[in-house]
Amino acid sequence: MSNYYIDTNVILSLAEKDANYQKALKIRGFRDLITGEITVLELNSFYSRKIKREIEAKAATKYALTVSNVKVVEIDANKLIKKATELSLILQLKTLDVLQITSALLTGSSFFITFDKDIVKKKELIKEKTSLEVLE
Repeated sequence: MSNYYIDTNVILSLAEKDANYQKALKIRGFRDLITGEITVLELNSFYSRKIKREIEAKAATKYALTVSNVKVVEIDANKLIKKATELSLILQLKTLDVLQITSALLTGSSFFITFDKDIVKKKELIKEKTSLEVLE
C-alpha cells in the first residue's frame, strides 16, 4: 500500500492558511491521503483552545479534515501504545510525534508528510527503523 500519512501540522496549514500553506497545497495532488485518530485528538485540542466552544471546535476539526481531503483511519490503541513505546527509545522524539509515526507505520503507509522540524531532522533514522519515507 502506498498511502500518504498526513501529520496534523500539514492539515492545520491547509485549514488555517498559515506560513506553510503553499507547501501544504502540494498534497492536494496526492491520492490515498490518510491520518490517524491521534490527529483528530490534536485538531480537537487545537480548535477547542482557539474557539472555546465544543460544537464549533468539532466543526472546525471536521472542516480541516475535509479541506485537506484526508481520511481518518482507526488504529488499535493497544498496538499503537506498544509499538510507540518501542520506537520512543529509538527515535527520541516528542510523544505525539512518536504516536503519529507509529500510526503511519500501523496503517501500512509508505510516506509520512510533515512540517515538523524535529521529525524532518530524523528522517533517515525513521526510514531505517520503520521504512517510512518522511516528506515535507
